Amino acid sequence: MTSDETRYTFTLSVNIIEAGVLMGVIMKAEDHTRELLSGVFKQLVDKKKEVEQAEGVTKEVLPGGVLKISDADGNVIIREPYPWEIEGN
Repeated sequence: MTSDETRYTFTLSVNIIEAGVLMGVIMKAEDHTRELLSGVFKQLVDKKKEVEQAEGVTKEVLPGGVLKISDADGNVIIREPYPWEIEGN
């Protein structure tokens, strides 16, 4: 990036639904768009992990590579993981 591209930064406020929609839009975008928005996506992932930790969400990779997601209320979801959910964890 040139100095002109990094001169300004902005803070946006989104609720959890808007953040999820934005993550989905970025994930489905064309490669060059995903690259341009990679910093935004990383921030959204970091915030998602922060909220999950605060709410007692645990994740476990099961045999076969599927992800088991549990919360403090006992709700369980089993599904294929997104790449960012297993990278670095």
